[in-house]
Amino acid sequence: MKKIGCIFILMLVFASSFVLAGITISEPLDVYNLGDRLYVSAEGLVGAESGNLNVDLICGNRTINLEKMSARRYSPGEAFPYSLPYKFLNKEDLEIDWLSDIVGECQVRLVLGANEALTKAFSVSSDVSVVASLDKTTYNPGEAVTVSIEATKANGVLLNGFVESSNGTSFSKAVEEGFVSEIFSVGETAEAGTYSLSIRAYDTAGGGILNEGTGSVSYVVNQVASSIILSLSNEVATPGENFSVGAEIFDQSGKAMEGSVSLKIISPENVETEISVQAGEFGEFDFAFNSSVGTWKIASSFNDMAVEREFEMLGVQKVDLGFEDSILTVTNIGNVVYNKTLDIQIGEETLNLDLNIDIGEIRKFNINAPSGAYDVVINDGDSSISRRVLLTGNAISVESLKEVGIFKGYSIVWIFLIIVLGGVGTVLFMRYRKTRTLGKDGVVKKMVGKVRDKVPGKVKSSVGDSMNFTKKSPAVQGLDDKNYSHEDKTMVDLTKNKVGIAESTLVLKGEKYVSAVVSLSVKNFGELGEAAKSALHGAVNSAQKKKGLVDWRGDYVFIVFSPLVTKTYKNEALAAKVGMEILDELNAYNKKFKDKITFNLGVHVGELIASKTGGKLKYTSIGNTISLAKRISDSASGKLIVSDPIRKKLIRDLKVTKAKEIGENQTFEVSAIKDRSGDKARLDDLLKRQK
Repeated sequence: MKKIGCIFILMLVFASSFVLAGITISEPLDVYNLGDRLYVSAEGLVGAESGNLNVDLICGNRTINLEKMSARRYSPGEAFPYSLPYKFLNKEDLEIDWLSDIVGECQVRLVLGANEALTKAFSVSSDVSVVASLDKTTYNPGEAVTVSIEATKANGVLLNGFVESSNGTSFSKAVEEGFVSEIFSVGETAEAGTYSLSIRAYDTAGGGILNEGTGSVSYVVNQVASSIILSLSNEVATPGENFSVGAEIFDQSGKAMEGSVSLKIISPENVETEISVQAGEFGEFDFAFNSSVGTWKIASSFNDMAVEREFEMLGVQKVDLGFEDSILTVTNIGNVVYNKTLDIQIGEETLNLDLNIDIGEIRKFNINAPSGAYDVVINDGDSSISRRVLLTGNAISVESLKEVGIFKGYSIVWIFLIIVLGGVGTVLFMRYRKTRTLGKDGVVKKMVGKVRDKVPGKVKSSVGDSMNFTKKSPAVQGLDDKNYSHEDKTMVDLTKNKVGIAESTLVLKGEKYVSAVVSLSVKNFGELGEAAKSALHGAVNSAQKKKGLVDWRGDYVFIVFSPLVTKTYKNEALAAKVGMEILDELNAYNKKFKDKITFNLGVHVGELIASKTGGKLKYTSIGNTISLAKRISDSASGKLIVSDPIRKKLIRDLKVTKAKEIGENQTFEVSAIKDRSGDKARLDDLLKRQK
């Protein structure tokens, strides 16, 4: 206020003066703000024996007396100057209740007796000019905003007071010399759009507000994508059927956005297929019949965001049937082994052809019937083909062209060869009994040479040089009695101690069972020697003791515990125990031998559609039952890892520690399985003592 008072020191220059009876009064400033000092001075005042000198502030219809004194204060015969001590334009100095009474156009009037002088009109204001500016005009969610504020009163003096903000953000700060700045952040979830920041500036006196003003500044919050939501038409896909993928984009406030989303379908072999789909719409994928069975991925991306989901590709048995004259061609165009039965109707007669065709394999069959034209219909329940075919032969039959090989083509030669070899063998045996010098005289060598000379050239290429017709290894075939053994110890018999077999296939007629699955991942299977493979098979075969069914798939072994076989619904414990037994056996082997088996075990529980056919459990995985077990077995090395559902089921039996998260699935490493047999024994003993 002292600074303001200095500005309004008694005016020495008068722009214009009113002269009434010789009295002149100083002119005020053009504009005053509430709280400013008002100075009044005059010249030519002459005293009188009666009356008063009155100095008044006139604002509209309101007159406020600033000073009143007796005219006798001045000498009647001489003119004197007058100076009014300054007055603050506030309620206290003016002794008024409402400052609004003096806001507007005002004048100062000086009256002495019959003489009067008036100043020019001037303004008394409570206004403050507020100007706000930002460091830029657009912001992303979470970004910092810098606002600068200038506040100036109507009289041109910089404000010393306070500012407050509202709408876009809220803050309150002191203003010094008319300037202040503030930094605030846009909300992380602020809705995109234009925001107006309101600013109020004011000063105070005597506990009340004197002058105030408002201003505003606008800024834009950008719309930023914060999440992608993928929608799948199903958790499983079937080759040959339509599969839809939808994508939605949401901004920071949860509002849907527009845009083009890139979608990649990634096969288990990492083959990618890419399409683009508009947000809020669905993209269509058509999978070929031979699309790989297993876990597929969908990767979506928009700007810098990426989201991935998984789904399972089901197995489909599908063949393409074709005719060329009397030759039926069957091509497996599905993604699993085709093991269905074809119904072949030739005229009025129907034959059944049981098939087992690998993926992509082509089989050809010759259809025979007594000479004539026949309507031939081929049907497997899903596919069918019919033709009018000219057939020849003695009877209605279907013959695989694979069987028309060297034996059928040269059957007479083979019969002759067998008779000759039989005779040779008899002669040699008789001579051996007499001389026991069969090997030394080279008789065998000479006889074999004679037999070879009589064999046709085409057959000779298909006949081995040895007379030993066994499939055993050379060590077993040798005639050296020291090395001879009835058992080939260099070969691993994969069917020895054969356990129950499980096969992953599309099960159309089965029941849904909650089953436990042990996945054994052998990371160096192709590098293992025979001893290591034998140890591996021995460890896996121990599963038969607990009715586990084994499904060998390349470098993976899946052991399925299904209520259909185990006759219990508590298969989690069986799977965990078998997993621990395999872990112990393989670790024991690795400690003893240099040919190490690099492996890991994963255990999971989920739903399978299963059926028993011919001593084999056929199953189809629902959801991620098999795929998650497989991924768990790939997540570490030399450990037994279980999924969270297994841990919860066996929480009292397993000693575990947290392992990796696979997707959104927490896994646990098993360090021990508690032996609860002692608990049962103690319980039985307690019950006996109570009796």
